[in-house]
Amino acid sequence: MAEHRKSFRIKITHEQFGECLGQTRNLSATGVYVEHPHLSVLPKGAVVYGQVQDLPTGAPRVRMEVVLVDAEGIGLRYL
Repeated sequence: MAEHRKSFRIKITHEQFGECLGQTRNLSATGVYVEHPHLSVLPKGAVVYGQVQDLPTGAPRVRMEVVLVDAEGIGLRYL
């Protein structure tokens, strides 16, 4: 399966900080990296909801776990 390199705007929702709009990077079948410096406050293991924006039909909210944190954003694994 080819990896998708297209970048999407994604809304990340977490009880601690509410909502944040980030940019997807390295979207794969098992997870996604989301770029936004504010997201780096989340600890590994935190559960968030992600929803891709700007799709013609509207995307589902996906439950994901933080597996990587760095200065640019977070890596998420689909649950």
